[in-house]
Amino acid sequence: MIGWLAFSLFFYTVLIYVWVRGLGIVQRHKPQLMVTFYFVMAAIRFTMALTIVALYMIFSTHTRQEAMTFCVTFSLMYVAMVIISITLKH
Repeated sequence: MIGWLAFSLFFYTVLIYVWVRGLGIVQRHKPQLMVTFYFVMAAIRFTMALTIVALYMIFSTHTRQEAMTFCVTFSLMYVAMVIISITLKH
């Protein structure tokens, strides 16, 4: 369980970094594409998060309680990542 949570933290850190760097690049070079960038990144973040939860459920779940704990923890981290990535650039 700790390994998956460490991976999740790394995953969210990378996504926040890509969000901040990408938004800065888009603002400098093509500010009219900021809305498109936001929606594309939101779709990528959501799809990747669902993929990680699905992989965890398929390969690492031993009990229902463990699965629920991971899903709740991962969801809370997802919400925190969205809030952090939005507040960093606004």
